[in-house]
Amino acid sequence: MKLTSRAAAVTVAATLILGGAVMAASPASAVGSSACDYRPVYSPVSKASTNVNLRNGPSTSYYSKGLLTKGTRFDPLCSAKNHVWFYGKVLSGANAGKWGWVNGYHLRER
Repeated sequence: MKLTSRAAAVTVAATLILGGAVMAASPASAVGSSACDYRPVYSPVSKASTNVNLRNGPSTSYYSKGLLTKGTRFDPLCSAKNHVWFYGKVLSGANAGKWGWVNGYHLRER
């Protein structure tokens, strides 16, 4: 009986560990530049015209990686969804150095 109890405990522990790993995965997985459908030869550095979320993918269904405050500089690499979402690198502010997606409605060329 002891051996059966240990085997059951190991099975439960393994299930919890694997289940925990699956549950830790975000329902909206990270999407990098692979989601881009347009890559310009030159894209000017932009600034956030209002506070806007830096997202993990090109839609509001992706989680926010941080907030870009008005005036934060953003260097777009490419765009998706008919130039609505831009993928790039944050150049200033609290999230400087992070890569992510920003809705183009909130960006202005500097």
